[in-house]
Amino acid sequence: MRTLKNATILALTLALAMPGMLLASASSDQTKTRKEALQLTRSIERTSRQIQNVADELDAKSRSGQFSNKSHQHTLHQLKLHINEQLQPALRQLAEMQPDLPAWHQDAIDQMRTAAATLVANANAAIDARNDGSSRRVPVLDANYKQLIDNMSGRATVLTQIADATGDYASAQLKGNTAGLAITSHD
Repeated sequence: MRTLKNATILALTLALAMPGMLLASASSDQTKTRKEALQLTRSIERTSRQIQNVADELDAKSRSGQFSNKSHQHTLHQLKLHINEQLQPALRQLAEMQPDLPAWHQDAIDQMRTAAATLVANANAAIDARNDGSSRRVPVLDANYKQLIDNMSGRATVLTQIADATGDYASAQLKGNTAGLAITSHD
């Protein structure tokens, strides 16, 4: 009789504890996903700041007649590396985890992807404008090229601002969760 009673108590205890354990596991997975999304968002912020610096360098070069087309091509190549090796992989990974993130973070990712797509389009057009044979105009006299550089700079600034704000908000939410605050109503 005593064994049956103990087995019943054990079964009841497990049945009552199981949802809590599953909830804790789901919460842990959710926290892990959010931390990874935060790291990727911070990476996008750093990369977009680097792109902004390269765009500023290109802008300064385009205002001065002292820099050759080759110099512009070299700087554009640096920009292309930042985009292809840092920005796009981070955005791709963030997009993969997007469905597992809160609605506000999903919206921010969409905004980052839109800003990045415009940035990439302007970068590609600027590269085409400086390729040998594409333009015989020197960069200082090429108004279209200057506009593309200005557009890249603007998109990099927007991308940096969105990533910065998203990272700050995500970090605050994680910090609140760690402290035991219930902030799920803000998701």
